[in-house]
Amino acid sequence: MKPSRERQAIAIAVRCYSARWRQRHSDEARLLASALLEDGVSWWSICVNFLAGAMRERVIRKPSVRVGAALAAIAVGVTAVPLALLTSLTPASASSTNVVINISKPGDAARQLESGFSSYGFELTVTERSVPTRLIGSILSVSTYGESSANDRVISELRGKCSDGALGCTYGLVLPRHFSGKAHVTIGRAAT
Repeated sequence: MKPSRERQAIAIAVRCYSARWRQRHSDEARLLASALLEDGVSWWSICVNFLAGAMRERVIRKPSVRVGAALAAIAVGVTAVPLALLTSLTPASASSTNVVINISKPGDAARQLESGFSSYGFELTVTERSVPTRLIGSILSVSTYGESSANDRVISELRGKCSDGALGCTYGLVLPRHFSGKAHVTIGRAAT
């Protein structure tokens, strides 16, 4: 099945990142973009956010090319202003309404989730359960409780590849920035 024009534009924006970044994060970016599109976020907004992130990443990673990056930022800014005007007519971008917390180190998944949640003031308890090697660091279950409206409790899971390359593992969470409930997450850990 041929990807839509919107998805092709997003893929082009992701290709603006360095090869090193794409090697580590392109699957996550693709999954996040899909989740945001499903939530009704404008593809223009997603593209602009990816382009801005690519510029930041390149300026930070290669200080010797800051002049070139600054010129690129100006060029993208000239293009992004009309796009920003268009996106102001669409729902708010995901960066203002959602928080994404990813697990990048499977062996340290519980600490990463706890740190991510606490940095936004969210309450989280984590339980670890022994699992097969392919599921280490994967989120096994998520439940919410406490005082919160039904919409505030919606936590989406980011799915991707397991350590053995098979699909089906959950490696991140997307939750509303105004999440006011509590969450309990079960994480896979190595058998001891």
